[in-house]
Amino acid sequence: MTTRGISSLPPEVLKGMFQFLDVRSRLKAAVVCKTWCQIMDCPQLLCDVKIQFSGEVDETIERFSRMTRHFQWFSFYKVIISSTVAEFLKNHSSQFVILLFRDCEVIDSKFESKLQDKILHCDNLRTLHLLNSNIAFLFVPLLNLTKLELHMYSGLSDYVVSQCTKSLSKLEILSLGDSVVYNEEACKRFNVTEEEIEINPSHTMLSFVCVKMLIEKNRATLREIDFLRLGLLPEDILTISTIEGLELRLVLFPKNFNYTYVERFCENQLSLVTVNLSKSMYVGDNTVSAVIKCLQNLQELILSSKRTIDKCILEIFQLQNLVKLNLYCCYDISQLSYHKAVLNLKTFKLKYLDLSHAKISDDDLFKLLKCNQNIHHLKVSGTCISNKTLNMICKNLIRLEFLTLSSCRAISDSGLTGVFENYSDSLTQTPLSNLKNLTHLNLNKNSLITNEGCIKAIRFPKLKELFLHNCPGLILSEEFKMELREQNPCLYNFNPSY
Repeated sequence: MTTRGISSLPPEVLKGMFQFLDVRSRLKAAVVCKTWCQIMDCPQLLCDVKIQFSGEVDETIERFSRMTRHFQWFSFYKVIISSTVAEFLKNHSSQFVILLFRDCEVIDSKFESKLQDKILHCDNLRTLHLLNSNIAFLFVPLLNLTKLELHMYSGLSDYVVSQCTKSLSKLEILSLGDSVVYNEEACKRFNVTEEEIEINPSHTMLSFVCVKMLIEKNRATLREIDFLRLGLLPEDILTISTIEGLELRLVLFPKNFNYTYVERFCENQLSLVTVNLSKSMYVGDNTVSAVIKCLQNLQELILSSKRTIDKCILEIFQLQNLVKLNLYCCYDISQLSYHKAVLNLKTFKLKYLDLSHAKISDDDLFKLLKCNQNIHHLKVSGTCISNKTLNMICKNLIRLEFLTLSSCRAISDSGLTGVFENYSDSLTQTPLSNLKNLTHLNLNKNSLITNEGCIKAIRFPKLKELFLHNCPGLILSEEFKMELREQNPCLYNFNPSY
């Protein structure tokens, strides 16, 4: 029988194998031989590889200009846009899919006028982030762009936004920020009109009229808007919500967006499936109830950061399409309200659940999780979760990738290993290691777990991050840490103590 090496496998088989490697391993594999490098040069294997440049980059860029692989994601941080950088962008513009510029600038005004001739036709560009980098003029047209983020500490103007407005036609996600916008009333006083903006847009101010024009032009495709850092008045945001044909799925409200405006916005945008109220002011039961009444098909609800809610949890757990729920530090939800909500539960599709520091009883948490076995991301830090409930998680929530059990006082080695002193027929002894898809595990501040329990239970083929801070029952010897690393071959972020 002839022994065959891995290099003799067909390219399609090798490509499939390489897809299971992380980014660093893929890059290492690409330099093994010419054949592997050619196989690796495909969108599926390069799409999540980010090439980063920062500071003085001219020499690096010149060397990188000879690259043969078609990387798609490039990031520039504190880079001066010189002729070398501009030439690099122009020469490789066809392969860019994601571009990010943070704190980049053109320092020579004469050179900037020359750059105007170097308009980049990035036909494959889908995502453009310009963070405090006033170089948008380089990237017009943007005919296939689906995500645009323009955040400027200063310099975001009608001119910049109007240039984008002219070139965009497939925009789905929009984020504008770090600018005070001249509101609708001010625009009337200064005679800022759509006609004026199209003929002679301001280089110094950003007007509500211009922002509205951008949204109106892209209303057929626009699905997500981030208002968080944009200095719009609540009344102007409400005006945007009434644009005919605009059907948003997600919106991020600014901090000054009062609960009454939240309710009215949702009434105007019944297509919303994601609502984030973690930054809105004075959110209570009535606001959440009003949102749910409008948006029965809600899929994601974020109410973190001590929202003063309680009784509305009953209505939240009636949402039949909910897949993400974040109630981080919502201390005011009583144990009784959780109990009533779980008794009438109709939420069975959760994939993401954050109940950190919730007052929910262990029995109700057990029932809630048992009815949502498709959860991938679970945070129950600071709850009274028991070893019994953890055992059920280990048996049933086999799709879990992210698990946080920090400060859970009842969790001990039995919960980790599935071995109970008083064995009950109602329990199927299942160790934590049964969660074979786990990539993140946080056991910080658990006083009852020991070295023996961790060694038996923490064995995962895909685990990348493990946290064991401030666990009094652990002796953090080098042998212990080495054994955990050997049992978890993909572990790269392991900080057992401060």
